[in-house]
Amino acid sequence: MVGLEILVSIQPEKRQEFLQTIEMFRSQQDQDKARIDCIILETVGAPNQFLWVEKWNDQKLLEDHMKTRRFKALLGAIQVLGELNSLHISVLKPL
Repeated sequence: MVGLEILVSIQPEKRQEFLQTIEMFRSQQDQDKARIDCIILETVGAPNQFLWVEKWNDQKLLEDHMKTRRFKALLGAIQVLGELNSLHISVLKPL
């Protein structure tokens, strides 16, 4: 299993638009059969900083997803509404 983590900072006046936009992208989970989960977390003590976390069954499928127009649209929305702080893929191993 692999994880995708995207840390973003959003301009305060764009917060509501960002929340609506990410909910639209998150709710499209059914289109990604290999995506297990997608959650959005807000950093405690840092308003308007969010962590987008996806869990995938397969790294190749995640990498393919990252080449799609939909994923590029998500990154574009982040750029318009705020700032991309970091993006990384991690290997998730069961304990």
